[in-house]
Formats: sequence, C-alpha cells, structure tokens
Amino acid sequence: MPDKPQYISKAGLKERGWTDTGITKFLGPCDKTAVNPHYRKAAPMHLFLVDRVVAAEQTDAYRQFTEKNKNRVTGAKKAVKTKKERLLEELMGWQINVKKKKYHKVVRNAINSYNSFHHMLNVERGHEYIKASKNSDPEFLHRITVNYLRHNLSSYEERLDDLFGKVGKTEAYIILNRKIYESIAKAYPDLAEECERQMYRKSGTYVEFEKPVIPQRMFESYFSLPRR
Repeated sequence: MPDKPQYISKAGLKERGWTDTGITKFLGPCDKTAVNPHYRKAAPMHLFLVDRVVAAEQTDAYRQFTEKNKNRVTGAKKAVKTKKERLLEELMGWQINVKKKKYHKVVRNAINSYNSFHHMLNVERGHEYIKASKNSDPEFLHRITVNYLRHNLSSYEERLDDLFGKVGKTEAYIILNRKIYESIAKAYPDLAEECERQMYRKSGTYVEFEKPVIPQRMFESYFSLPRR
C-alpha cells in the first residue's frame, strides 16, 4: 500500500526559509487547499506536496536563488543599520534649546494651556476634567508645566518632525526626550524631578539630571503671588 502523500502549508514553507517569490518561481500553484483548522472562516490553506518541495530544494537553481536572496537580505539589513547609526550620530549633535522665562509666568501659561486644551475636548467630545489652578496639587502642576515647556517653549516638536519616517526613530526618540528633559531641568531646576519621572515612564531607565544649588524661590514664590 503506497504511503499517504504528505503536505506542507505556506506557513510551513516559510519556516523552512522559503519566500513568496521562491514559492511562485519553483513550486507554482499549490497541490490542494484545506479548511484552516484554527479559523474556519479564514481563507483556505494552500498545501504543497512535501516530495515536490524537497525535490525543488535540491536543485541548483533553487540553491543559487536562496544564496542570492540571502545576500540581498544581508545587504538590506546592513543598509538599515548604517541609516540608523547615521541618524543616531546626527541626533547626538542636536541642540534642544528651552526658552528661559520667569517661572511664575511659565506655570501660569501652562495652567491656561491645560485648561484651554481640555475645555476644547469638553466641548467637542464631552470630556470631563478638573480645571487646573495655582492651588492644584504641586506634582500635577510640575507635570503640566514640563509638558508645556516641552511642546511650546522648545524646539522639541520641530525635532520630532525631523524623525518622522526615519530608520532608527525608536532609539532616536528616547535620545531626543533625554535631551529635552535635560534642557528643561537645567533651565528650571525645580522641575528636575518631574523630568526624571517622565523620562523613566518613556524609556524605562532612570536618569538623574543635575540639580544646581539655587535660591529657594521659583515654585514657592509663584504661590505667594496675589490671585488675579
């Protein structure tokens, strides 16, 4: 009694190193189709005779094809690595400048910006929020002030646009954020701890920014100002 024919799926072929181009070139149409056992509503599985696959793999033409394909993949990976290295090298030279203004004015602007943005969301989507004020929790005010500085008083947004669509942008994004938080902490030392918290949330790595010794003012002095 002859052995029962053995079949392999397209997914199985790819595990053996086959590509879509190779399948089309050396195997052509599948030998039969079958219902997907995991997802019955999915498209039928394309199955190929194992004997035919093995025979194709032993031909010189297929071996030459796979060797060329391997070289192309290696070359493509090398090109990606080079682009990534160039981007990161370029990024290391970027200067992220943060505008230095009176701290109480920056906090006031951050509060106004936060309330304006969330009011707009409330009008458009019914988004509920608690209005920020100078009497809000200090940690919350630190957070929205850092966010305000990052997006409105620095070149962060412009540099972020420069990364769009580039190879290596994930790693570059972490470096860019470290640069902006470092610049904010340097310009506004009272916000250094908040910069460290935000950096940790984005990268999973704790970074301690330098905290220069300064007179005790800034945040405390803001709260002593008369209400407007």
